[in-house]
Amino acid sequence: MIRPGAIALVLVALTVQVSAEQALAKPGTPGAAYFARSYDRVGRDGAGALLNDQVTIAPFGDGLEIAACAGRDSVLSFGPAFEIVNLLSGQRGPAQIACLFHNNGYSRPILTCQAEDGAAFTLWPLDEGQETPC
Repeated sequence: MIRPGAIALVLVALTVQVSAEQALAKPGTPGAAYFARSYDRVGRDGAGALLNDQVTIAPFGDGLEIAACAGRDSVLSFGPAFEIVNLLSGQRGPAQIACLFHNNGYSRPILTCQAEDGAAFTLWPLDEGQETPC
């Protein structure tokens, strides 16, 4: 017979394990270094204003940081849904954000993002030397 306390202990252990693994890239998913580059960002912000600028993605801990000329824009990590291997989620200011990524014909990442405040944009990778300085 399994005691109720043992079930609770197993559930706590599984929760800790899932939480610890949540920020890491999933098996078969590229790590944070794959995304490190500059991107054109086209879309709209949470207020509905057009976004047409450049951002840079850099590894940030086990996740990613999106930075625009004005500073940090978003912080993303892999997950949390383990079965969706191309999902990044995190914060864009006070709003939650989710991005799906795939790659173009040159095996460079393209991200499509949507935040709970209504912001929605796509990030296209730039070739080396196409960046515009702030």
